[in-house]
Amino acid sequence: MKRIVFVSSNKSEWGGSEFLWYKTALKFSENNFNVMVSVPRWKTIPDHLQELDRRNIPLKYNTDSPSYKKLFNRLLPASMQFDYRNDGYKSIKKYRPDLTVINQGGNTGGADIMEYCIKEGLKFVTISQAANEAKWPDDKLNKRLSEYFTRSEMNYFVSKANLELTQIQTAQDILKTEIIFNPFNVSYNVRLPYPDDAENYYMANVARHEFYAKGQDILYQVLNEKKWRDRNLKVNLYGKGEHSYQIKKLKDYFNLDKVIIKGHKDPEEIWKENHALILSSRYEGLPLALVEAMLCRRVSIATDVSGNKEVITDGRNGFLAAAPVPSLLDEAMERAWHRRSEWKELGEAAGKDIREIVPEDPIEYFYKKLKAID
Repeated sequence: MKRIVFVSSNKSEWGGSEFLWYKTALKFSENNFNVMVSVPRWKTIPDHLQELDRRNIPLKYNTDSPSYKKLFNRLLPASMQFDYRNDGYKSIKKYRPDLTVINQGGNTGGADIMEYCIKEGLKFVTISQAANEAKWPDDKLNKRLSEYFTRSEMNYFVSKANLELTQIQTAQDILKTEIIFNPFNVSYNVRLPYPDDAENYYMANVARHEFYAKGQDILYQVLNEKKWRDRNLKVNLYGKGEHSYQIKKLKDYFNLDKVIIKGHKDPEEIWKENHALILSSRYEGLPLALVEAMLCRRVSIATDVSGNKEVITDGRNGFLAAAPVPSLLDEAMERAWHRRSEWKELGEAAGKDIREIVPEDPIEYFYKKLKAID
């Protein structure tokens, strides 16, 4: 294999699910492979992509189409309009890669490029970064994915739970599969001092500001209960997103004085000042925030969705809420609170356990997987 293309099918925006393919693309380039990258023309082009130009890695936009087609489609009736769904993929055909790596922010978004690769006789693999029980493919997409996953050289998932849900959603076994890991933003061998605060316990919610995915509204409803208001617990919120305004508005609505919105911060700095992670997610892949908290030897309380239960052993290194609803998150938080004197010890167990699951270098791990494909 000499030529490899990395394709992002995530049309919304650059996010955490892009770093695995991006850093792996750089790794291939460093090892003298010919690399091309194809991404949507996002509203904001991330600074990271400037590194591709410095490395002389061609960057193509897979949502671009000839202007004349767009103009004519404004004037023509629907039955006569141009179909330019695949126009942006033609650069891939011209490049003739030995392998195309298709990154999906979820588990369905790459169907068009999979179809294009099959049509053009191009070998491809898929990455599924998340799966959502509340978002199922319609019948047409189900039929397409049921075929396309079987035509891939390999289908990579970031958690076993995401793989199992995708098999349920397509109602078939997906035979060519492997579990991979996203790159994290802390040192693998990090050893931070445990927060020293005699007056308060601090939990960190490290998550995008997106209620439908990360469920901060669930957390707020729990913290609104009198017993939590009366306890010496403070919750720091880190991150930003499309609901940042509403995150603050709902906090003010509940008058949650012990919730502090802090924005973005380096993960190791987060874990110097917080005793525990709290995640109220409705769906996930395997959250980086959870992996990073465990690497930093912090206990976690999280909803039992997607890959969370694959790294959290309830009562040993963290606590699982049976479902993302306020009453069950409250139950898990209550169990954790009664063992708060053990949080440091539980965090040590978390640090040990996560290092038995996640490789020290996820990029090298994935690079070797791709390189081994015939």
